[in-house]
Amino acid sequence: MAVAPKKQKQWLKECFAAWKQTDVAYSRLAHSRNLSLNMVWAFECLSEHPEGVEPAVLADEAKLLRQSMTVVLNDLEDQGLVTREFHPTDRRRKMIKLTSRGKKVCREILDTIAQCELEALSGLGEEEQRLFFELNTRFCQGLATKLAAAANSSDK
Repeated sequence: MAVAPKKQKQWLKECFAAWKQTDVAYSRLAHSRNLSLNMVWAFECLSEHPEGVEPAVLADEAKLLRQSMTVVLNDLEDQGLVTREFHPTDRRRKMIKLTSRGKKVCREILDTIAQCELEALSGLGEEEQRLFFELNTRFCQGLATKLAAAANSSDK
């Protein structure tokens, strides 16, 4: 038996409210460290590239517009958390690297987030966690596909 559309809409409304609540919580944590949420996403990607990474790659991995990443990098550089260096083989390109202080701040915020996420997960049993991730992944992938199609159809 199919779920009534009215019930589905209510569930989606509740899900969206929960997403907004977690987005606000992540943002509050970031702001408590004088960071923006976009800076945290940049840190997440920078932590995966200790050798440095080009700004365009960083923007793509963080799922941010390149213009937004430029603003993020300017702010991180102003705080002394990243440096822009020449690419080792092409001086026209730049590489973004965490400074010593940036590594410390990055590790602290990412470790805090990871600890909070693990503690929140601990309220679910192992099977519930597996099911949660499986269903959440399927839903988010399906939603991203549908939203991209809707955006592409409105671009025409």
